[in-house]
Amino acid sequence: MTKIGDASEVARNRAPGAAGHRPGLPLPAGQGGSPAALGTETRIMPRPTLSPDDLKNRALWQTTSDMVFIVRRDGVVLSFHAPPELEYPLSVEKLAGRRLMELLPTALAQQAQYYVEKALRTGSMQSVSGQLQLPGKLRTFQVRLTPCGEGEVLATVHDATDRAQMEKELLEISHREQMRIGQDLHDGLGQHLTGITFLTRALEKKLAAQGLPEAAEVAEVSRLVMQALSQTRSLARGLFPVALESKGLIAAFRELATTVEEVFGVACMLDCDESVSIRDQIVATHLFRLAQEAVSNAVRHGKAKNVVIEFKRAGDYLALAVHDDGVGLPKEGPKAQGLGLKIMQYREQ
Repeated sequence: MTKIGDASEVARNRAPGAAGHRPGLPLPAGQGGSPAALGTETRIMPRPTLSPDDLKNRALWQTTSDMVFIVRRDGVVLSFHAPPELEYPLSVEKLAGRRLMELLPTALAQQAQYYVEKALRTGSMQSVSGQLQLPGKLRTFQVRLTPCGEGEVLATVHDATDRAQMEKELLEISHREQMRIGQDLHDGLGQHLTGITFLTRALEKKLAAQGLPEAAEVAEVSRLVMQALSQTRSLARGLFPVALESKGLIAAFRELATTVEEVFGVACMLDCDESVSIRDQIVATHLFRLAQEAVSNAVRHGKAKNVVIEFKRAGDYLALAVHDDGVGLPKEGPKAQGLGLKIMQYREQ
C-alpha cells in the first residue's frame, strides 16, 4: 500500500481516464480499469483539521511582535512563539518542557512564578516588568499574564528596552532642564529681586528722613519684594537641589522640607535614618524627585496641612514614604493619570 501525503502525488498515480476521481477510493469498472490495473492502491493520509478557533489563534501568534508563552501552574513552559525578527536566538526546543527556574535567574524566576500563580488564583490579567541580561545587552521586558485554561497561563513578553532607554533619556533631559531653570531663577530673577530690595530700602530711608507718609508704603513694597525673593530662592533650590550633590540625600530632604514650609505654608517634618548614605548619584536623584513629587501632590491635590517625609532602613532595603493628612489623590479623572504620577512610576523602576 502506498501512502501519499500530497494531492499532487495522488494525481500523478492516477490511471488514464481517471480524471476527477476521488483519491483513496477504488476506480469503478469502465473508467480506466480496476485497482489491479493500477498496480497499487492509492490512498491519501488526511492532514490534521484545524478548527476556526485554532486558525484564529495561529493568525494572532503570527502577527504579534511579542514573544508568547503558555506556562503551566508549576512553571513548566508548554509552548512558545517568537516573532521572526527576534534579535536573540530562542526556540521551542530550548524552552518547551523546561521550568522557569531553569530558564531564568532565581530572583526573576520566583517573581515570574508568583505572578503565574496570582493570575490563576485571581482569574485576572497580571502585569510585571523586569530586566534580563542577554548576549550583548541588558534588556527590559514587560510581561502580561492571562489565565487561558485549566491551570495554564498565556504570557506575552514585550521587549521594552528601546522604550526604556528613551524614557531614561527624557528623564535626563527633564532633569537638566530643571537644573537650568533653577539656576536661571537663582542667578537671574533672584538677582533682580535682590537689586529691587536694596533700591526700595534706600528709597524708604530717604522718604522717612523727609518725614513723608509714603515711606510706609515703600516699606510694604520692600517687604513684598523680600517675600518674592525668598519664594524664588526656595523654588530654585527645589529645581536645583545643590545640597543633593554637595551634602547628600538626607541634607537634600531637609532642605526640601524647609522649602515646602516656606512656599506652601504647611508643616513638613523629616523622619530619616541619618546613617543612611546613597553613593549612587542617579539613585539619590530619583529618590529625591520621588519625595518632591509626592509632597507636591499631597499639598496641591490632597490639600494636606501636615506632611512627613520618612526614609529609613527596612531589613535589607531602604524605604521611602511620604505621609500626609490630606484627602488623597482622585482614583479617576485627569489628575489620576497625570504626567507626574507616570514619571514617579518610572522612577520607582
